[in-house]
Amino acid sequence: MKNCIQLIVFIFFITSNVSAQKEINIEDLKTPNSPGFQILDIAPTSIERPVNPKALAVSLLSLTSSGTVIPKNFAMEISPYWYTKSDNASVYQYLSINTENKETSDFSGILRKMSISIASVFSDSTSGSLIKNTNYISFGVRTNLFTYRTAAQNEKLQQSLKNITEKIKEIKSNDVEKKKLLGLRVKYRNDLNNEPDQDKKAVIISKIASIETQIDNLIEASPEEMEKKLDADEDVQKNMKSLKELPLFQLDGAFAYSEAIPGNKYENNRFNRSGFWFNASLNAFSIDKEKLEDNLSILGTLRFIRDNALVENTLDEFKKNKAFDYGFKAEYTVKDFSISIEYLKREYSGNSALNSERTVGVLEYKLNDNLYFTGTYGKNFGQENNLFTLFGINYGFGKSSLKTE
Repeated sequence: MKNCIQLIVFIFFITSNVSAQKEINIEDLKTPNSPGFQILDIAPTSIERPVNPKALAVSLLSLTSSGTVIPKNFAMEISPYWYTKSDNASVYQYLSINTENKETSDFSGILRKMSISIASVFSDSTSGSLIKNTNYISFGVRTNLFTYRTAAQNEKLQQSLKNITEKIKEIKSNDVEKKKLLGLRVKYRNDLNNEPDQDKKAVIISKIASIETQIDNLIEASPEEMEKKLDADEDVQKNMKSLKELPLFQLDGAFAYSEAIPGNKYENNRFNRSGFWFNASLNAFSIDKEKLEDNLSILGTLRFIRDNALVENTLDEFKKNKAFDYGFKAEYTVKDFSISIEYLKREYSGNSALNSERTVGVLEYKLNDNLYFTGTYGKNFGQENNLFTLFGINYGFGKSSLKTE
């Protein structure tokens, strides 16, 4: 399929299935930044718009602070749903599409949209909440808590899925070619009945025989042939665009836990930070309603943290503190390119000297359905060495087919 429009929308890639029910393969699933990176304040963005996770995703970051590169930043995230789902799982269930064309207030995505991650980070310089010459390991989980679609959105999605399904059936059975051949056969048979010349009749009979042979030899379209035909079909592409409209509102929840291992010695292992948070996203603000190639989302976050922070004026004493983050993000996407700006305020309970802010701009480009490049620049949490520049790669694996009927 063609590369999708927008990293913050769903793109659907249609493939063949020999069963009676048709399947739609959701290719543009994207696992966002690992909660393990986010709890350590090194993720490209701390306010993540809810997305549908890939079956498996890997994230690599190259973080710089005052010219110092931290090359050992790696995260892996898995979505169990794609390994445990029923054979009859449908796209309607997964995307919370109401088949009665009523508004949808859905709380059932907790298991379907859940992902589990592990992240590893090494810091060879003091930066933000990271301490010099320390390994960090973190574990995280995220999921969708609530999704809301309007009745109009449900009706539009359902009709688009029906239209695409019918087109798949038509292409799979070569209905278009059959109709053409059957029409020609009727024409030649009429010509045969009205043709007095025997030699011309013989020619017509030969043509009819050739057409009948072609009809008999028609087989189901191959997946590759069907993909090409769907790509070239204007009606299919029009319906594909309508499938990109996001739910009006989404709410995600996440939890992460991290430990620090100074000097790369396991016996020095200590608790670093844990937290849970909520990300809310108000979507579907497309400026160009006709092309549906752009989208504006407004996001907000609230995060509760338990932090093992350094005691002031010491280098080896830590004290557990409670804190919470709150902030917002504005994200605009056009085709494969996204630009956003986010602001977060971190406030510690009973220790205002640790309070700080994070303000960063983020650019993201989608090279293909599986590969995203991210660049971030701005000010990170912390009072010193808080310059934040980052280049990241997010790579997803796995195809995820769901029934359309």
